[in-house]
Amino acid sequence: MPTDLHIDLQRYYAGDDGLIETRLDGYVIDVLRDNVIYEIQTRNLWLIRDKLRKLAKTHPVVLVYPVPATKFIVRVDPETGEELSKRRSPKRGDIHTAFEELPRIAQLLGEGKVALEVAFIVERELRADDGKGSWRRKGVSLCGRELVEVAETMRFEKPEDYLRLLPEGLPEQFTTGDIAEKGVRKWVATRIAYSLKHIGAIEQVGKRSNWYLYERVEASGRKRRSKRAVESDPVLTRKTERKKRTTKTRKHETTKA
Repeated sequence: MPTDLHIDLQRYYAGDDGLIETRLDGYVIDVLRDNVIYEIQTRNLWLIRDKLRKLAKTHPVVLVYPVPATKFIVRVDPETGEELSKRRSPKRGDIHTAFEELPRIAQLLGEGKVALEVAFIVERELRADDGKGSWRRKGVSLCGRELVEVAETMRFEKPEDYLRLLPEGLPEQFTTGDIAEKGVRKWVATRIAYSLKHIGAIEQVGKRSNWYLYERVEASGRKRRSKRAVESDPVLTRKTERKKRTTKTRKHETTKA
């Protein structure tokens, strides 16, 4: 059943002329506007992978993932629903929040038929001290989430669009350690590399000590590495030498035969 936040986002993306909760190709879709399908998912994006893949065969599809950039915690009366207090949460979501979900749908996004739109929202989270909630919140229940506004959106349609998620100042060849040195948490850096690799925005080109080396993939296709770049990479140099030795051995055996 759609939550208040989900319904608010459906109305936002439908605008004045879009259709909400309409049936198409055997599915109930969130929004159909200007022949574009908008599917809104606040978490567990992987659960609708098959649905998105099938819908993308007939229509442009945009997967909307809302990230709370600003959250207000609103305490309400458990009996009447009256607002008792409101405070701003110290937690602020950013683009890195998306990587809690991206790894599990990276392959789908890499197919280039489903666009991702990250919507940075301002929301109200309603709570009631009714003793029925999680022990982590000392019995306080979550009553709902409400949209205040969509502050900003970022849309990614092609694999190269996702290169915007890399921090600035990275060298041509980089590791997850290089990403982390730009102020990104280590677990996020690992998920960035994993996601972008499976989306097709970067490729693994070798190793530096125990670190995997990555390079950006150009929009024109798989990036060709220069001879100098290959020679400077000890891992790739060893692979090239082994390949040359194998080829030379085969030629020798053929000549001998």
